[in-house]
Amino acid sequence: MTIAVRYQTRNGNTKAFAEQIAAIAGVAAQSTNTPVEQADTLFFGGGTYFMKPDKAASAFMDTLDPTKVKQIALFTTSGGPEMVTDKALTKIAADKGIPVIGHFHKVMGGKGMKILGQSGGVLKDDQITDVKDFARKMLAE
Repeated sequence: MTIAVRYQTRNGNTKAFAEQIAAIAGVAAQSTNTPVEQADTLFFGGGTYFMKPDKAASAFMDTLDPTKVKQIALFTTSGGPEMVTDKALTKIAADKGIPVIGHFHKVMGGKGMKILGQSGGVLKDDQITDVKDFARKMLAE
């Protein structure tokens, strides 16, 4: 089974989750600048900004070829409790005929959280455990 991990990030949060998933999958996490040549399972993550996925995340999803990507496991982050990015990215996948087999979402607080002493790309132990559990579950599907 071929696995790929791609992410879009602004603050480093989604990249940090991608790296944890990649460690479980035994592959490298790569940004959306790297096209997917072939993947039985693509783990793809992006951030939510102003209640929408980043334009780079949507643009990347638009480039996916359903003959090369069999299924997608989405992971998203946001500064608030919304999960609209999951829904928007799932719709793009569905329109292409690529099934989404799972979703993982974490509220990270966004740039404003730096005021409270949190910095982007630094995961807490429970977040690492949760995302690794998600990766294992998706790989067992």
